[in-house]
Amino acid sequence: MGAISNEMIWQAIKELAEQLQQTNGQVQQLGQQVQLTNEQVQQLGQQVQQTNEQVQQLGQQVQHLNSQVQQLNHQVQQTHEHVDQLAKQVQQTNEQLNQLSQQVADMDKRLTDVANGQKILVEELFENKKEIKRVKTALNMY
Repeated sequence: MGAISNEMIWQAIKELAEQLQQTNGQVQQLGQQVQLTNEQVQQLGQQVQQTNEQVQQLGQQVQHLNSQVQQLNHQVQQTHEHVDQLAKQVQQTNEQLNQLSQQVADMDKRLTDVANGQKILVEELFENKKEIKRVKTALNMY
């Protein structure tokens, strides 16, 4: 195999230098890509932070809405209780009206009975007056 000449060494050094230059170029490209990736990561981090803030705001809004829903549910429950009370009062009033209606019907019947009785008494009184007049007339004849 022979001796290694200076030219061979220079050739090898030249090839190694070219490979080193290529490697340096690749390292620079990788550095730029890393820098771009870092910037993208930073942007994504900002977006994540904004999204987290939005989620937090939405959570607060949901909490506020839940509070309002609870208040409305409480008001609805109170309204139902009030409606139930009113329904009971209406039922009691209807029962009282039914009782009063029955009493009025009873009084009407009694008044009708009294009116019929008075009519009979008036007729009898009229008959009695006619009889008295006839008796007087008869007594005056004698």
